[in-house]
Amino acid sequence: MAIKNDKKKLNKTNALINKHLCNFIADKFLRVTKNQEGKSISQNQYSDMVGLSSSTISKLKSLEGYNIPISTIYNICRHEKYSLKVLFKEFEDKYGVDIPE
Repeated sequence: MAIKNDKKKLNKTNALINKHLCNFIADKFLRVTKNQEGKSISQNQYSDMVGLSSSTISKLKSLEGYNIPISTIYNICRHEKYSLKVLFKEFEDKYGVDIPE
């Protein structure tokens, strides 16, 4: 019984981390989508440039977030010419290393 409770707690924590990470990425890059020259573009244009579906961008922008794969984060960072290391450092600076429940 304790193992099930631990797994449930871990799943809840993981969902919270994903929510915060999605919101962080959305605030940083997706609330106003831009091309590499800094001009505002539509979400559909942005999703084509990044190599993701528009629905994936919508899920990232939703307040609930979703279980975001690292490949999605990489595609966005590659387009934005932004280091994964810097992105995760900024995320850690904002939320800490131990996100509470």
